[in-house]
Amino acid sequence: MATTLQLAFADWKSRDGDTVKGTLDGAALTLSGLLSEVILDGSTSDFSSPVFTPPLPNSDRIEIVSTPANNQFTLDFLGAIVQDPVFHLGSLGSTLTFPPGTTVTRLSGDDTEEQRKFTVEGNKVIGRPFQPQPPGAEPTDSSGSIRLPGRFSSITFQVKPNFTGGSGNDGVHLQIGGTVRQLSFVDWTSRDGDTVKGTLDGAALTLSGLLSEVILDGSTPDFSSPVFTPPLPNSDRIEIVSTPANNQFTLDFLGATVQDPVFHLGSLGSTLTFPPGTTVTRLSGDDTEDQRKFTVKANTVIGRPFQPTGAEPTDSSGSIRLPGRFSSITFQVKPNFTGGSGNDGVHLQVGGTLA
Repeated sequence: MATTLQLAFADWKSRDGDTVKGTLDGAALTLSGLLSEVILDGSTSDFSSPVFTPPLPNSDRIEIVSTPANNQFTLDFLGAIVQDPVFHLGSLGSTLTFPPGTTVTRLSGDDTEEQRKFTVEGNKVIGRPFQPQPPGAEPTDSSGSIRLPGRFSSITFQVKPNFTGGSGNDGVHLQIGGTVRQLSFVDWTSRDGDTVKGTLDGAALTLSGLLSEVILDGSTPDFSSPVFTPPLPNSDRIEIVSTPANNQFTLDFLGATVQDPVFHLGSLGSTLTFPPGTTVTRLSGDDTEDQRKFTVKANTVIGRPFQPTGAEPTDSSGSIRLPGRFSSITFQVKPNFTGGSGNDGVHLQVGGTLA
């Protein structure tokens, strides 16, 4: 799959409590945190003013809730990297704070009236509470657009009101845009014993370790289920072998660096362990049946052995992401069962974006 770039804004599709789900240029995303009204039908003109860059004549809209507790929100781009994401922020009477070291660029915003000036200072976006007369008139508070230069698979931020009195809370209108870099997945091309070679978006890579069946012709639908993010209708597949000896595998990106690599793991009845200090993010996986629950704890991915009577699928399946930039990744795999051969065949496919 080639890398594609296109400016887009989120199409928010559904809400489940304080999580809203949508797509950005076809790539899945979620926003989690304390929410108020959510508009999913593209009917709001709240971001049509020239204070937003670019203005959106009609759009979806998420209203996030800022409280004195300094609420935290998490934006996850699932199955893609987003370059230079843009935040449209309307009716901002709060300070929005990104993690230390985050660069924030002001694109546009209120600046004609000091009482409603939209300001960026370091990693903070500062809005001013403003209630025009008569009460109920519009617009209220500050509005504007910012950009976060860089490539992101996840963004966290906090929001805290810049006023006291009333309910003490501030409803902030939010829409997200950016340039999507779709994930590429490996085209595995050849096998030599326990080493398999391939390319990721044209860059060479190898995987070494104890291997079983290798599918090189893109014919398997094994990763087409919604438990994988993103699902792959047809793909190559490597079957790595987990043994009680706790086998080690090494994935080498030759002459390239890969950002936020994704592992699709199918039929995982083992624990997969990355080096200490590695951050592992669960993107999706089996969670409806406890006997097959796909779990991430710190630097480990835990699958459960499960054999239904004469039926598929077996064991756990799901997708993880390793946030960061990598030229090489090592991991170990050890079965979570005894008996039988004592070995576990785990289906693997690897994706990512070249840094």
